[in-house]
Amino acid sequence: MGYFKLLDRISNRADLMERMMRKLGVREAVTQMPDAPSVMRNATIRCVSCSHSKECASWLDAATAPAHAPGYCRNRELFEFVADA
Repeated sequence: MGYFKLLDRISNRADLMERMMRKLGVREAVTQMPDAPSVMRNATIRCVSCSHSKECASWLDAATAPAHAPGYCRNRELFEFVADA
């Protein structure tokens, strides 16, 4: 994968992750975690390595008030942990 393609992928996934956190109502809680920079870095790596970006974008477009991230989301456990806290 070329450098610019990698940057584009990272940017796209960061946008999806931001949308997911906002849609689930967990963005503030995630960014307020004691080790937020490390948590966000690891969550971003999980998102970048996911093979479901098209499904994710479609899910985000269609979901109105979801209680949970979709089953394929590699950050689902993080989002559920934060939502339950």
